[in-house]
Amino acid sequence: MLVFSASGQSNDAVSLNLENASYQSVFQTLTTLTGKKFAYNSDLIPDKPVNVKAEQEPLALVLKKILGSELSYVERGHYIIIVSAEKPKKQVSVTTQGEILDADTHEELAEVSVYEVNRLTSAMTDHFGKYTLTATVPDEVAFIAISKANYQDTVIQVSAKDRFFTVLLKPIKEIQQQNPTDTLKLVQFFARNKVRKHANNVSLTERRLAQVSLTPGLSTNGFISGKISNVVSFNIIAGYAHSLHGVELGGFINMERMEGSGLQMAGAINIVGSHFHGNQWAGASNITLQDMAGFQAAGFSNHTKKVVGFQMAGVLNTASETRGLQMSGFANHTSGTLKGIQLAGFINRTGTLKGMQIGIVNLVKEVESGFSIGLINLFKDELHQLEASANDITPYNLSFKSGLHHFYSIISAGIDPHAGQLWSYGLGFGTQRALNQVLLASTELSINTLQPLNSAFMDGFNSDLRWALRIGGQLTKKISIHGGPVLHYYFFGRHGQNPEFSDRFGTNTLYQKTDGNALTKAWVGYEAAIRF
Repeated sequence: MLVFSASGQSNDAVSLNLENASYQSVFQTLTTLTGKKFAYNSDLIPDKPVNVKAEQEPLALVLKKILGSELSYVERGHYIIIVSAEKPKKQVSVTTQGEILDADTHEELAEVSVYEVNRLTSAMTDHFGKYTLTATVPDEVAFIAISKANYQDTVIQVSAKDRFFTVLLKPIKEIQQQNPTDTLKLVQFFARNKVRKHANNVSLTERRLAQVSLTPGLSTNGFISGKISNVVSFNIIAGYAHSLHGVELGGFINMERMEGSGLQMAGAINIVGSHFHGNQWAGASNITLQDMAGFQAAGFSNHTKKVVGFQMAGVLNTASETRGLQMSGFANHTSGTLKGIQLAGFINRTGTLKGMQIGIVNLVKEVESGFSIGLINLFKDELHQLEASANDITPYNLSFKSGLHHFYSIISAGIDPHAGQLWSYGLGFGTQRALNQVLLASTELSINTLQPLNSAFMDGFNSDLRWALRIGGQLTKKISIHGGPVLHYYFFGRHGQNPEFSDRFGTNTLYQKTDGNALTKAWVGYEAAIRF
């Protein structure tokens, strides 16, 4: 006997008041209230009226009232199969064949999922709409669900005596969208088309304690693994599931079509189609298509939307929004707001900064709070200046200053090709504020290495620490002049091997001391500059 009910909005709590109702009408009412689909063998259903009253009670409790001690049920996703409360007498292998047609056009439907709703043994129709399914079931009776994306599901009851069925599936107007995970090339490579089609067709979602797979399809969850949520999952090569709520270990790649929580570890890649809460570890990459809360660690890259927590990658981290820490060997990218820290071996980039960036290059579109530390810091509508200057050591210097007006970075180089015969390079940071519309005040701290022009590069510590105080004036909108005193503190670790070098500068010292092979001295110099 065929029993079918249309799906509706699912609701765990139900209210109803029925007197002298048939079981069929009770099941139809529950379908309307909960969206669950009921399947049953009419020979099991008692021929007696049902009286039931419930007010916002769980569906499980309502079903217990209705079914009594003679009947029980098995819930499989959106399906509720009514069964005998008695233990099955035997397990029988049932083979069913049939064809699936479009109810409107009577055209054969290919790639339709046909599965036994108890053990989820499955088959798929061929290009002619034909299928063959063999399932082990109790008492020579099986309930077979037939599903296809953009068609209304149905359930048929099959016995060992039945041979062939022709089933009409009715199209639905609402077009079902493909799961984003299934559009990824990696997923399409590892999860065969048949496995992905079953996941797209079947409307149930099942949770199981554990599963083991070699590859998608060759697993304890069979070809419908994409509709099953796992608590413990072990994938020798690759796994493909609806979701994870526990622990998953994969030799190469783990793939969840929807959400995940807990611990996910893969030799190469973790993919989660929705949000993830917990820890992800991958030898190569973690890919979470929605938000991630917790910890992501990957040898190459991490990708997610909003991240609340910690991303750590050997090469690249990307997120649409970050609240926490992004740390990578090469680059971090947050397209939206960064509220936390970006730490990269080379480049950091964010849309809106509300925290701190540390890298060689830092890029920011908008700053609300915080600062960046790096050689080059590029902020929209902030400080980017090229400076030509002269000071008491090197008369010809070029500097690039970038960042925020209240905190910017300095890269500089200078040369004295005349009497001093030396050149220098240095790094530093500074802060600048406007005293009025014309006058500017700034202070800078930098460390510079000095080297002779007329001899080989000197090893060892040979550094000049400079603290500069400047007053400047705006000549035009983009040109300003600056000048002021500079306090020098110089340390030369190999003075004993080249004592004449330090005599080329800083002759009017405030302080000078020689200790063995090392020299330290301090003096006040000057600097004058023009900035563009």
